[in-house]
Amino acid sequence: MIRLIGAILITAGAGAWGVLSVLRMRRRVSILHAVCGAIEIMKSEVYDRLTPMPELMRMLSEDTPYPVSAFFARVREKMGALGRRSFSSLWGAALAESPELLLTDFERRALGELGYFLGRYDAGEQKSALERVQRRMEEYARRAEAERDRKARVHAFLGVAAGVFVSVLLL
Repeated sequence: MIRLIGAILITAGAGAWGVLSVLRMRRRVSILHAVCGAIEIMKSEVYDRLTPMPELMRMLSEDTPYPVSAFFARVREKMGALGRRSFSSLWGAALAESPELLLTDFERRALGELGYFLGRYDAGEQKSALERVQRRMEEYARRAEAERDRKARVHAFLGVAAGVFVSVLLL
């Protein structure tokens, strides 16, 4: 009886591992879409309204979903050091402190490029940089969706299958 309970627990634990993997893929897609939405807001605020960076970071930290809002809150906090450090270094530091964004290295580099343009060039060039990064992030989101659709069932199945396999070995 105890072996059976152990086998059930092992199978459930491994199945949960597979389900958590699927949830992580879904979360990553939603984060990438939230980043794209934030870039769209930035584009209109920088180009149309000429919103100052501190106000823009405040707005984005309040109006975007977590964890994107946490990233913009970090940028906003670090803006107190503006003058001693460049905006691009503050942006990069905030990005490095945001592992909850679940970004790949390519996605992190693409988003990091914005730090070099924001607040540094005229509104037109900033808008061009935002559009360029937005296109790349949208492409990354499409790829993440395709990966999620392709791998979700496999990950869930592998979790349960691994649990059953280990349970059979132990029984």
